[in-house]
Amino acid sequence: MFRLRFLGLAALLAIPLAPAAAQASTPSPIVFAADRAPSVTGDIYRLSPDGHLVNLTHSPNQDTRPLVSPDGKTIAFLSQRGNTVSVYEMGIDGRGLVRVGPSLSPQGQYPYLAWQPRGNRIALTGGGSSLRTSLWILRAGHRPIPVPRSGDPTLPSWSPDGHVVLVYSYGRRVARAFSATGRPVFSISAAKPFSSWSSSGLVAIETATGVGVHDESGHLRFRVQGQSSGGPAWSPNGQLLAALVGGKLEVLTQTGSVVLRKPVSGDHGLVWDGNGRVVLGGFSPCQCMARSVDIRTGAVSSASDNWFAPRSADGKFAILTSRSGSEFALRVAPARGGSGKTYGHVPACWEDMAEVASADSLQFVGRGRSLVYESWGFCDPPFSNLYSSAQDGSGLHRITNTQGQETQPAVSPDGSEIAYVWAQLTGLSCAGCSDGIRLVDADGTALRTLTNPQNCTFDDPPTWSPDGSTILFAETTCDSGGELFTVPAGGGHPHDLGILGSEPAWGPSRIAYVGSDQSHRGLWTANPDGSDPVKLATVGSQPAWSFDGRLAYLLGQGGTTVVVGSTQTKLPFAQVVSLAWSPDGTRFVVTARKTKTATPDVFTVKTDGTDPVRLTTNYDALGAT
Repeated sequence: MFRLRFLGLAALLAIPLAPAAAQASTPSPIVFAADRAPSVTGDIYRLSPDGHLVNLTHSPNQDTRPLVSPDGKTIAFLSQRGNTVSVYEMGIDGRGLVRVGPSLSPQGQYPYLAWQPRGNRIALTGGGSSLRTSLWILRAGHRPIPVPRSGDPTLPSWSPDGHVVLVYSYGRRVARAFSATGRPVFSISAAKPFSSWSSSGLVAIETATGVGVHDESGHLRFRVQGQSSGGPAWSPNGQLLAALVGGKLEVLTQTGSVVLRKPVSGDHGLVWDGNGRVVLGGFSPCQCMARSVDIRTGAVSSASDNWFAPRSADGKFAILTSRSGSEFALRVAPARGGSGKTYGHVPACWEDMAEVASADSLQFVGRGRSLVYESWGFCDPPFSNLYSSAQDGSGLHRITNTQGQETQPAVSPDGSEIAYVWAQLTGLSCAGCSDGIRLVDADGTALRTLTNPQNCTFDDPPTWSPDGSTILFAETTCDSGGELFTVPAGGGHPHDLGILGSEPAWGPSRIAYVGSDQSHRGLWTANPDGSDPVKLATVGSQPAWSFDGRLAYLLGQGGTTVVVGSTQTKLPFAQVVSLAWSPDGTRFVVTARKTKTATPDVFTVKTDGTDPVRLTTNYDALGAT
């Protein structure tokens, strides 16, 4: 979907240049779209109470889901280093990086990590190559231990002594326990993935009829009957269990004797304030404030929502985020309430149509007060804007700097204008919002809009007619495939060509496109008015015309084979996202991944697949022109 072409040197000065002159001029700069996500996301930080911030990974790789060991000395995290995603460990100072996990499948379940208490093992669930090896026991300096027949486990949790790890299977609705070496211990029916270990080694598990309490061997100690509406929780000293069942808060001893039974309404989170009070979160249906219940008297009082933020090992402090100007402040405050101390600030970012702090996996370091977090977290990626560089990657220049998504650029034949796809939002926040075609002068000025479709309608990618008077694009909707339109470059109403297609490319005399309906699959060419459609191939993507009229397109998994006429050439990349010709027809310019997990960047390569030249590094390029 992303278009690439070369831009005449004079275009950077916004001086129109005839197409023939552009081909004969000095080597042409390249214009591309990129969001530069690796520069703002995917690093792991340590933040001290005095505001001292340390980037612990400082790498172009996506380092995510950090988890600090209980002793505060080691951090485990997921990373896309090399050709695969795996689990790594490093010291709390960022030193001693070592891989400890297996190669994870990008199509696997979402990975979760859990440190063994008072030990050096890690339980990993999800991300495996098959459902038979979705639980792994990891330890630095040892081979990962796959746990066979573990089903589709998630949310691992260790017993306090580190002898048993418990996982939950959504598909089978069962909780399974394994030893620290992967030996099966017990299997219990479980309705939900909420369980709680006591300090003495009892585990409370939600079932279809209430809550069951078991020891480390799986033997049942007692049951609490009733429909559960919130995860059970043990008091810090392990003597009392609080559970929400049958519309009541029940507090019981280790033997099942009832200490308190109090009616409550709604769904709640549930935590302990010391050993004498239980705090209920203010969740649905009333969205009320949190409430604290005195176990001895049953008296109810208001409580702070801080209890439900990430808390310190002793449970006394919570990590909070709050808006501070254009940023978000990271604060540590008492769990019982209060403004607390501001440690530092992080940028705001968009997540599902709301602005949030660009920090995720916030946690305390062991029993101390320093924090660890990953940058950006689940936020939508940054906006892509337009850049240019010389053919050797030098002279990098940012053309636009807007709070909008700018992708799939295409330069006019005279080099004076750039057409591109624009959207107001990006990522999940964009949801069903539209994207349209805009124009900007080659120096980034004189912005104007050509198409501005309704929600759930998407116009892309633009491609210019040889005389620069008209732009061709495909329009798709949330409910239908692409259809080809043209629009005057000077503005006007789009014209429907009557062709069901996508990925259009306008050549010297014909247009090429990919058929977008079931009866017209494959690669086609047609006259610019839509007449005389001719099918060239049953499969193919990213068609691109040379100045002398040769058509190239991509084939194969990852689009790594380029076809020109009857010649097929393997390109030296793991994935090719877009394709275009150099003005002299001797090279291709592509946005591509060098390895499977690499960031997409801009490269040129000879048409025989040799001599790849990298123009950008970790720019997360989304097309070039």
